[in-house]
Amino acid sequence: MLLTPTQSSFFALIILSFGSFAALFTVRWPRLSEYLWQKEAHNALGIPFEAEIPESISTGRSRCESCHHTLSWKDLIPILSYGLLQGRCRYCQMRISPHYVLIESTCLCICLPLLITCHDLIELSLNSLLMCSLLTAAIIDYQHKLIPDECCLIALAAALLLNIHSGTLENAVLGMIVGYSAVYLLRWGYLKIRNIEAIGLGDVKLLATLGAWLGVLHLTTLLLYASLIGILYILLYREKNKEPIPFGPFLFLSGIIHYYYLNL
Repeated sequence: MLLTPTQSSFFALIILSFGSFAALFTVRWPRLSEYLWQKEAHNALGIPFEAEIPESISTGRSRCESCHHTLSWKDLIPILSYGLLQGRCRYCQMRISPHYVLIESTCLCICLPLLITCHDLIELSLNSLLMCSLLTAAIIDYQHKLIPDECCLIALAAALLLNIHSGTLENAVLGMIVGYSAVYLLRWGYLKIRNIEAIGLGDVKLLATLGAWLGVLHLTTLLLYASLIGILYILLYREKNKEPIPFGPFLFLSGIIHYYYLNL
């Protein structure tokens, strides 16, 4: 897809805005989810629950985590504001976590090659939305071992629309069904035999989304890549403990790698 330098720069700004929203989502969604779980547990036990509800993704202005000062637009320019402020809050001078700028940069890195692989604006927009949604899910899974349904639904809708646009909807639907069924049955069998939940339902939904995106014929390759990346992660970084390993990030990396392998 041929774009002018101005159009390419505008696309990069949009992706950075997606990344900024994704970074905010990875912070606020887990907090709100934890609050709702605690509230539900207290209500079930008949115990008063007076904790203050955290801000959701759709309400409340962005604030400094240290001084809670409301941030203005000049404090929220993706990447640029962090660099100009040297990673510190303008108001209290406390160090700002690089969490936001890293996610913004990652969104830009995984989406910029789409300018080469995509053939029109619809394909470019849907692939960008899908990749940013998958990245958000992978980060939350890595940090909290949870995969938000919101991310999977957005990515799945984008994947199906992409295949409608390209005339391959049947392949996408089949990939979604086979991807979901295969891993769900594996999860169910392991649970019955070993009484251990080896695979979370979030991973099942994520693979169904990847199947809808790339098609049924690529599911085996996706699982192979994800497994190899997981093994490499264990060999290089895994400490010797029994905490479960989130599989979502490996599925995400597998999907991105295989997409660009097929299209570049």
